[in-house]
Amino acid sequence: MGLARFLTQGNLILVGEWQLNIDQQSISDGDNVRELEPLLFKLLCYFIEHNERIIPRQELAENIWQQSHVDDNAINRAISELRKALKSAKQPGQSIKTHYRAGYSLFISVNSSAISAEPELAVTKPIITPLVPPTLQPTRTPIKVYWPWTMVLLLLVICLFWFYQEQPSASNETQSSMPFLTLEAETISWHKGSYYNLLLPPDKSKLAYMVTTAKPSVTSETSNMYVMDLGSKKEYLIDAGKVYIQGWSSDGERLFYIKCKKNNKYQCQQWQASNFISKEIKKMPLPYSITGGEELTQYTEIGDTAIFRRNNYRGLTHLNALYAYDKKTGEELRITTPNITGTGDYLLTSLSNPDRIIFERHNVSQSEIYMANLDGSSLKLLTTYTHRAWAATYDKDDNTLIWYNRFNSTIESFSLDTMQLGQVIEAPVKAANYAYPLDKQTILISTDLHDLDVNIFDFKTASMEHIATANKHEREGVALKNGDIYFADAYYHDKREHWLKTSNQFINITDQLGTDNIIIAADANSSHLLSYNKSSYQLSILNATDYHVIKQWTMPGHIHSAVMRNNKVAIIYTDATNQNNQIMLLNTDNENTVMSDIDTPLALAWLDDDQLIVHTKNTQFLILDSQTNTYKEFATPDKLTTIKPSIVAIASNDKTLFVATDLEIYSTTLDTMQDVKSLVKMKPTNYVMKLNAQNDKLAISLVSTYNPNSIELYTEHKPND
Repeated sequence: MGLARFLTQGNLILVGEWQLNIDQQSISDGDNVRELEPLLFKLLCYFIEHNERIIPRQELAENIWQQSHVDDNAINRAISELRKALKSAKQPGQSIKTHYRAGYSLFISVNSSAISAEPELAVTKPIITPLVPPTLQPTRTPIKVYWPWTMVLLLLVICLFWFYQEQPSASNETQSSMPFLTLEAETISWHKGSYYNLLLPPDKSKLAYMVTTAKPSVTSETSNMYVMDLGSKKEYLIDAGKVYIQGWSSDGERLFYIKCKKNNKYQCQQWQASNFISKEIKKMPLPYSITGGEELTQYTEIGDTAIFRRNNYRGLTHLNALYAYDKKTGEELRITTPNITGTGDYLLTSLSNPDRIIFERHNVSQSEIYMANLDGSSLKLLTTYTHRAWAATYDKDDNTLIWYNRFNSTIESFSLDTMQLGQVIEAPVKAANYAYPLDKQTILISTDLHDLDVNIFDFKTASMEHIATANKHEREGVALKNGDIYFADAYYHDKREHWLKTSNQFINITDQLGTDNIIIAADANSSHLLSYNKSSYQLSILNATDYHVIKQWTMPGHIHSAVMRNNKVAIIYTDATNQNNQIMLLNTDNENTVMSDIDTPLALAWLDDDQLIVHTKNTQFLILDSQTNTYKEFATPDKLTTIKPSIVAIASNDKTLFVATDLEIYSTTLDTMQDVKSLVKMKPTNYVMKLNAQNDKLAISLVSTYNPNSIELYTEHKPND
């Protein structure tokens, strides 16, 4: 039966214990009547129409969303919502089955006989029994159906009989299918402000967190530090003012934090709080001092050893390493050695008997989870993956490390018994800032705090323009020559919608570009765009009018940044084999590729048609000649030398070099490179991520860290018996 005919036949369809009323787009089980949203109605009808087979995700994308590609998480959410809609006291079981790497199938029986929608027949329902193998078939009441459906059912019975006779007794499909958790959310804390710095102790009995109760600014920021007893859900205010959570002791009895003087954030002291579940919380400064304690972003104590995280490793402000401090001897020891191509090491949790730490190492193209002794010895790589975990917990009963993958909406784990990854569990929750799995059925999150924005700075008017609306999360902004602005809307993590802002209108060009591609640069005339696909590592030159591919390369690793001028393209990529940053020079007129041997380039911009300015990890700046592939050190003003360790991005047009730190953008003329001026100071809580300079406009991609949010506890939904 075609879907168009199916949707217009005007009858009731029996789906398990539900009656689907096509005219009203609703379902009823006699006790409950539920109106289906258009997407869920269309999805259910498609499952009914094809109830005899497994439906691949791609087929759903093409027939339900009518797109060649749909974000996996959009499909996950739709399936999850349909499962919820089909659950009731009369229909408590599984309604839609997930087949690992194959797709989905309807798991409840269907009788699509043309049952009249008259009221007196709507209350009388025939008995419908799901198909089971012939050897297990119970006695059942005959169902009167039309002849074509009888033949279909008979054919299905024959197929199932063959399947159970021919296949092994343990189904591989059942063993490998991804379990799905239907979760219910409970808001356990909400204040008029922003939640951040959520932190669990290893025993997961309490939760510490910060709440900023007013929009942060230089003069008005009020931060409250709370601890919640996760058993009773009671909140306890620990301290307020300029306070910053550092970590828990390994036994969960003490919370460590930084407290600064009201009007001087540089005069700070380490404190500890204890005796939380009482009316007399004990607070006191640490009885010993660790050099640079105010710079520590993580701190825990395991017995007589303190473990903490400090930045500025190898002179780079963004690079963090872990250190150990012996409280008895006062000796400090660096215990991890992070790679320079990422942001370094991040403490996840600690283990006891024996005492060990679990930490995450961030590289440009991947993250790694390690386990080590407190002195850094016996270092063991547990697993490698493409996204950050940021938060993990330890399940003592299973001897398993657990974390939540926010990009795939899955609970993932690693067994310390078998030293292998555990089975992935699909568990959709809201977009989260922090996400802690308390166990494999419960997830604690703070809802999303961050927003992505693109601002356009106009050199002629010296004014800043925010280019999109509040419901968009824009990134990768490119200012084009004709006044148009390109940007991507990161509507779900790595997936993109693509927009062109022209004459105050927003034009969606996602169909032409695809959700996996990123526009990373344009040439000076805005006639060509540079596109990168993070999944396939393909770099493409596109025609800026109709977006067709003019030339394409497959890269040997993840592209970090790229610039284009005339027929030349220069990129910085992270080599997939050795994780080192390298520069590659490409020419759109031929197949030549040239590799530079510059050590660890971090950013680049054009100086003129042939030369590039390269910001590297060691020297000040280098000038790279793209014609000869030679380079030399470039003397820069003292100001650029001073801010060099904090530089996050550089860009240039035909006259000016722009250099950005997190919070400020500087400019200097390319012909002299001497007079460095402050061009833009970012608002508090706005941080620069990327620059793109074209002609008389500068596109600034930034992240905003202030959005009111809440803490939610997701638990497995179990229908009532």
